[in-house]
Amino acid sequence: MGAKEKRELQSRSSSCPPGWHRYGTHCYYYFPILANWPETEVPVNSLLFGGNLASVHSLSQYNFLQSVIQSGANRAQRTWIGANDAIKEGHWLWSDGSSNHDHGAGSDNTNGREHCMEMIGGDFGQNDAACWTQLPFMCSRKL
Repeated sequence: MGAKEKRELQSRSSSCPPGWHRYGTHCYYYFPILANWPETEVPVNSLLFGGNLASVHSLSQYNFLQSVIQSGANRAQRTWIGANDAIKEGHWLWSDGSSNHDHGAGSDNTNGREHCMEMIGGDFGQNDAACWTQLPFMCSRKL
């Protein structure tokens, strides 16, 4: 990991609201309250003035978000992030409109009924889960 990545992983910006964590061009906040995936977008969009559930596009970003979750929950915690494949099975769309990538989610999908993505810890551990599952969630907003 280069010096720039280490600075990004460890930085908090005065541009982010108190309690939020900066990584690159976004601020992130872990909400420890339980909600199903569709319920999370309402408070994220209205409270954050256009925020979204977090999208994850690299292992270093994933590790950073895991550290935010662990500091907020005092342990690894299943957490909603902003991808779903409800429109077409296996075709993941991010709620913030960012580009898709191959993240390996969906390997344990049960009869096409798990359409929402969660972070589950480990090395880039992302999983498709039933959208009505009650989990905490990770929010992001652009600086």
